[in-house]
Amino acid sequence: MKVIMIMIMFISFPAFTHEKSTTTLNIENEINLFDKLKEWDLKLKTLKAKFTQEVFFKVADMKQKVEGEIYFKKPDNLKIVHTRPQPQVIIINSKKEIFIVKPNDKQIIKSLWDKWKNNLEPKLKGLFEFGNYSSLERNSKIENIDKNTLKITPLNSEYSLVLKLDDNFFPFECELDLKDTIIKTKITDIEINKEIKKEEFEYKNKDSFDVLKL
Repeated sequence: MKVIMIMIMFISFPAFTHEKSTTTLNIENEINLFDKLKEWDLKLKTLKAKFTQEVFFKVADMKQKVEGEIYFKKPDNLKIVHTRPQPQVIIINSKKEIFIVKPNDKQIIKSLWDKWKNNLEPKLKGLFEFGNYSSLERNSKIENIDKNTLKITPLNSEYSLVLKLDDNFFPFECELDLKDTIIKTKITDIEINKEIKKEEFEYKNKDSFDVLKL
């Protein structure tokens, strides 16, 4: 699963495809965690959970804590609600549009998904390719660190990702190393494959906030 935890700052839950990897580290008599992760993802329809996240900015030697909830519905509807350090709602609607709602600023930022993604730093763009795991397999070094820890290092990128899986191979902890920033995320209170209504991923500007289009 492509990093749940990233989209918390930006988390995503894409579908996997089954394509044999030429870069996956296969250890004799050891479970291939990446394959188990794909099997888990195939069963995923919806997910609701809480999260806590610690962001460490190396240059500034500063830490920030983020908390909130996430809602996901396959194939690519995602909602992230930040409760700390300040209220914020992020909605990605079928990978067509993104809404970032900032109640304290009485402001909504709205953009086409592709346009918003293309304005990201190059090293971040690859993190937001929902469902593009066949490419990740082909172009990454994938290692079993131990019996429940998986490390993914794209060959042509500036980040590495470590996922900790539970006994059901659900990735409940993640550490994303962007060289200058480290993001550690943990998700709890997990509800899998329970109904999430379509309206959860729609935002109505009931408070008449200013809308900024990018």
